[in-house]
Amino acid sequence: MASISLMPEENPALQQLLAQLASNVFPSEPSVWPLPPGYWLVFGALLVSTAALSYWWRLGRDWRRVARQRKNIQAHTDPAQQLLQLHQLLRWVLINKLDADKGLTDTAFAERIAASLAAPAPVWLNAHYRVQSAGQSIDWAEVHRLLKAWRKEAKR
Repeated sequence: MASISLMPEENPALQQLLAQLASNVFPSEPSVWPLPPGYWLVFGALLVSTAALSYWWRLGRDWRRVARQRKNIQAHTDPAQQLLQLHQLLRWVLINKLDADKGLTDTAFAERIAASLAAPAPVWLNAHYRVQSAGQSIDWAEVHRLLKAWRKEAKR
């Protein structure tokens, strides 16, 4: 029985097969695209958290402006100007944040504030309409409590 030699020098058929083989070609570098699923999860979580933070920040933006305006009004030295600007600020909050009627009368406005404070309407409330409003001082703790109650009410 004839033995088959596996040495290429001794076997012409093997030499012929080896000549037909292509040289080793390295595969191409793997592409960055499409991204693996883990990266998609990270990007999705980042997008959702950014959207949630943006939404939360935008919700509080008007209330931060109201707080800033209240502090600016409090810094005024003219009491009559304080009363007028505070009245305008409270009306703006009531109309824009609590969906009150734009034609809200002063009596209805005072009743709404009294209901929110669960106490009689403050003396300073509509004092800018009276001639002797210069003697009225604003209870800023009461204003702060009122705005805090309205902010809670606006969240519902």
